[in-house]
Amino acid sequence: MTTIVVPGREFAAVFPHRYAVVDVETSGLSPRVHRVLSVAVVHVATDGTVEGSWSTLLDPGCDPGPVHIHGLTRERLAGSPTFDQIVDPLVSMLAGRVFVAHNATFDWQMISAEAQRLDLRLPIDRRLCTRVLARQLNLELPDLKLATLAAHWGVPQRRAHEADDDASVLATLLPELLRLAANRGADLPLVTCDAEAPAPAPAPAPDIGRWAARPARLLRPELPKNSATETTGT
Repeated sequence: MTTIVVPGREFAAVFPHRYAVVDVETSGLSPRVHRVLSVAVVHVATDGTVEGSWSTLLDPGCDPGPVHIHGLTRERLAGSPTFDQIVDPLVSMLAGRVFVAHNATFDWQMISAEAQRLDLRLPIDRRLCTRVLARQLNLELPDLKLATLAAHWGVPQRRAHEADDDASVLATLLPELLRLAANRGADLPLVTCDAEAPAPAPAPAPDIGRWAARPARLLRPELPKNSATETTGT
């Protein structure tokens, strides 16, 4: 791999992208049957500067699953908006940017499945998995977990497995990964998102005993058509 000296944040000239760094917490691992409990998005500029952030808890209308991991109990989620009520700001945060997550296929499939339940397509044309990028860079680390990368670059994790903190940590790590990739002459493992996410099962009826039922509001914003983008190797 060729070494190129790219000082400071001049990797922006090599990778001229804007990024939406995303993290979700979910009730399980299957986009088909499990639901998003929280989502966070951090805007990162081409030069790695954090431009803004947005996050929300969600009422999934079902059991929240592994509370011992994400800490999102029924009580904590009670009264939060449903996905249909936050899809407009989510669309605004994702549009026109590369979708970045530390397990990008999973995060993309989970929120895409939520959108499909509303008969919507989110404006995500390309995604970048930072775990894949870290593996491509052959980092001398025991593993490629977010916590391991954070420790390597001295980025503090305050609330691991909370979407807003995980997204913030990854947004801080992203410039380090981009700089290293630029210095080594590596291509970013960008993946096009023209294929549909797995078809989700219909949203379950709310658990009336524990979750407040509310009428669904079907939102159909005008979304940009998927652009034709070549897929590079992952």
